[in-house]
Amino acid sequence: MEIGIYFKFILSFALILLAARLGGELFERYLKQPPVLGELVAGIVISPFALGGLINDPVILNFAMIPGAFGLHEFSVMEVISGIAVVALLFVAGVETDVRAFLKQGITGTLVAIGGVILPFALGYFITMWLAPGAGIAGWLFIGATLTATSIGVTVRILMEMGKLQTRAGTTILVGAVVDDIIGIVILSIVIGISSIAKVGGEVSIAHISLDALRIAAIGFAVWFALLIVGVKFHKYISRFLLTPFKRSGTMPIFALIVGFLIAYLVTLVDLHPVVGAYVAGLMFAATAEREDILDKTRPIMLFLAPFFFCYLGMQVDTRLLWAGAVLAVILIVAAIIGKMVGCYIPARFAGKMSHTEGMIVGIGMVPRGEVGLIIAGAGLLAGAITRDLFGAAVAVSVVTTLVAPAMLKPFFKKQLEAAEEAEAPGK
Repeated sequence: MEIGIYFKFILSFALILLAARLGGELFERYLKQPPVLGELVAGIVISPFALGGLINDPVILNFAMIPGAFGLHEFSVMEVISGIAVVALLFVAGVETDVRAFLKQGITGTLVAIGGVILPFALGYFITMWLAPGAGIAGWLFIGATLTATSIGVTVRILMEMGKLQTRAGTTILVGAVVDDIIGIVILSIVIGISSIAKVGGEVSIAHISLDALRIAAIGFAVWFALLIVGVKFHKYISRFLLTPFKRSGTMPIFALIVGFLIAYLVTLVDLHPVVGAYVAGLMFAATAEREDILDKTRPIMLFLAPFFFCYLGMQVDTRLLWAGAVLAVILIVAAIIGKMVGCYIPARFAGKMSHTEGMIVGIGMVPRGEVGLIIAGAGLLAGAITRDLFGAAVAVSVVTTLVAPAMLKPFFKKQLEAAEEAEAPGK
């Protein structure tokens, strides 16, 4: 490895962190918006497709996106750091979560996830079939799958910044986002299976593909639920045997984080996303007596890395593609927002017996597609199931839904706060 590459990596890493910090500060201080929004916009601005391409400087901005840099030939080193950042974010979110409230909202959150999958998928499928009939069943399915996504990383960051992670609506959103992630993996496996068979002109066996997807779902839910129960039922043993030996050296919180990373990897062996493992690992430690100490020591690590993830996410957006299939993109964006809001609002409002405001918070909180939508769209493009135009529309959906969610949530949280203050006022 050339020493110059190492220097370039340090410079790129520092500049991305700086851009994220400046963007977050600008949006929070002057525009009164959550910092995550500024970090995303900062990433879009400095990406190789915008400012990075304009100044044509491969050393500073474009270097961050080069596969093979720093000896990693399949992906960028920045992609690795981004993955580490989102695992740290979800681990801390898990530790912050009230485990009993999480379990209490389990049924409602699951229904929210189901509602937030069925309606957006149907809208995405039929809208694409109507406006892009030449895309074929694989293309229609991939766009439908893109609309089912919810970015748990983006959602968690928004709730953290607004101080709403521990509310009933916030906990319901978290349950829904985790379940949505598992359902999304099942849908993606089905869609990729159909696409692969259709591409070679074979006969699509829905029964075979569905059985394989159900196997993934069963294993995924079983592992996720087992880890959750271990944390709730055996938290005293976790404290005694896992955490206590490291208290004297002061490294106990760091050891907990390391366990979180190990679990994040282990769940990938059963086809779950690492963020699901990281979040459940956090829930395991949330029930222990050492919870506050773990939070105090690991939150600064998360606060350092998380802005990098969101800025790097913005850097993935090729702004040139956003104009491809603009009409389809606009209609899909509207469908993506309405689909999640309505699909998640109904079970939250009626099954969860929430107020109208809480139901709207849950619905909007499930709107951001973020990196999950981009991953599904990218899988479709690599599989040859969608064209560049459809990919551009899917990217637009992921970007816009991620950008609008924080601004949409603020007035409802404000309304909820005003209602609570009015209820506590004398004479009420």
